Amino acid sequence: MTTTLIIFLTWAIVKALKTAKLSNRYLPMIALLIGIMLSFIISVFIQDDNLITNLLIGAWSGVASTGANETASKSMNAIVSTVGNLITKSK
Repeated sequence: MTTTLIIFLTWAIVKALKTAKLSNRYLPMIALLIGIMLSFIISVFIQDDNLITNLLIGAWSGVASTGANETASKSMNAIVSTVGNLITKSK
Protein backbone atom coordinates (compact mmCIF):
# COMPACT_ATOMS: atom_id res chain seq x y z
CA MET A 1 0.00 0.00 0.00
CA THR A 2 2.78 2.42 0.89
CA THR A 3 4.58 1.76 -2.39
CA THR A 4 1.44 2.51 -4.38
CA LEU A 5 0.96 5.73 -2.41
CA ILE A 6 4.54 6.82 -3.08
CA ILE A 7 4.23 6.03 -6.79
CA PHE A 8 1.00 8.02 -7.07
CA LEU A 9 2.26 11.00 -5.05
CA THR A 10 5.54 11.07 -6.96
CA TRP A 11 3.69 10.93 -10.28
CA ALA A 12 1.38 13.77 -9.22
CA ILE A 13 4.23 15.98 -7.99
CA VAL A 14 6.31 15.41 -11.13
CA LYS A 15 3.23 16.06 -13.30
CA ALA A 16 2.77 19.38 -11.47
CA LEU A 17 6.46 20.21 -11.91
CA LYS A 18 6.15 19.59 -15.66
CA THR A 19 4.06 22.76 -15.90
CA ALA A 20 7.09 24.70 -14.61
CA LYS A 21 8.75 24.12 -18.01
CA LEU A 22 11.53 21.94 -16.62
CA SER A 23 13.52 19.97 -19.14
CA ASN A 24 12.12 16.46 -19.56
CA ARG A 25 15.58 14.98 -19.18
CA TYR A 26 15.66 15.97 -15.49
CA LEU A 27 12.23 14.61 -14.59
CA PRO A 28 13.32 10.97 -13.97
CA MET A 29 16.02 12.14 -11.53
CA ILE A 30 13.54 14.47 -9.84
CA ALA A 31 11.04 11.58 -9.56
CA LEU A 32 13.75 9.40 -8.01
CA LEU A 33 14.58 12.05 -5.40
CA ILE A 34 10.92 12.76 -4.64
CA GLY A 35 10.29 9.03 -4.17
CA ILE A 36 13.18 8.81 -1.72
CA MET A 37 12.02 11.90 0.19
CA LEU A 38 8.42 10.67 0.41
CA SER A 39 9.61 7.28 1.60
CA PHE A 40 11.76 8.92 4.27
CA ILE A 41 8.87 11.11 5.45
CA ILE A 42 6.50 8.15 5.62
CA SER A 43 9.11 6.03 7.46
CA VAL A 44 9.59 8.73 10.08
CA PHE A 45 5.83 9.28 10.39
CA ILE A 46 5.03 5.59 10.97
CA GLN A 47 8.25 5.09 12.99
CA ASP A 48 9.53 2.23 10.84
CA ASP A 49 12.99 0.89 11.73
CA ASN A 50 13.83 -0.36 8.23
CA LEU A 51 14.99 3.01 6.89
CA ILE A 52 17.42 1.66 4.28
CA THR A 53 14.80 -0.73 2.88
CA ASN A 54 12.23 2.06 2.80
CA LEU A 55 14.62 4.42 1.01
CA LEU A 56 15.25 1.75 -1.63
CA ILE A 57 11.50 1.26 -2.00
CA GLY A 58 11.16 5.04 -2.38
CA ALA A 59 13.82 5.09 -5.08
CA TRP A 60 12.11 2.24 -6.90
CA SER A 61 8.75 3.98 -6.55
CA GLY A 62 10.14 7.19 -8.03
CA VAL A 63 11.51 5.36 -11.03
CA ALA A 64 8.27 3.35 -11.35
CA SER A 65 6.21 6.54 -11.45
CA THR A 66 8.26 7.73 -14.41
CA GLY A 67 7.80 4.42 -16.20
CA ALA A 68 4.07 4.42 -15.49
CA ASN A 69 3.75 7.90 -16.93
CA GLU A 70 5.69 6.99 -20.07
CA THR A 71 3.67 3.82 -20.57
CA ALA A 72 0.37 5.65 -20.13
CA SER A 73 1.41 8.48 -22.47
CA LYS A 74 2.61 6.14 -25.21
CA SER A 75 -0.48 3.93 -24.86
CA MET A 76 -2.82 6.91 -25.17
CA ASN A 77 -0.89 8.24 -28.18
CA ALA A 78 -1.09 4.83 -29.85
CA ILE A 79 -4.83 4.57 -29.22
CA VAL A 80 -5.50 8.07 -30.56
CA SER A 81 -3.32 7.40 -33.60
CA THR A 82 -5.05 4.10 -34.33
CA VAL A 83 -8.52 5.60 -33.99
CA GLY A 84 -7.47 8.53 -36.18
CA ASN A 85 -6.15 6.16 -38.86
CA LEU A 86 -9.36 4.12 -38.77
CA ILE A 87 -11.46 7.26 -39.17
CA THR A 88 -9.45 8.59 -42.10
CA LYS A 89 -9.45 5.20 -43.87
CA SER A 90 -13.22 4.90 -43.59
CA LYS A 91 -13.77 8.18 -45.46
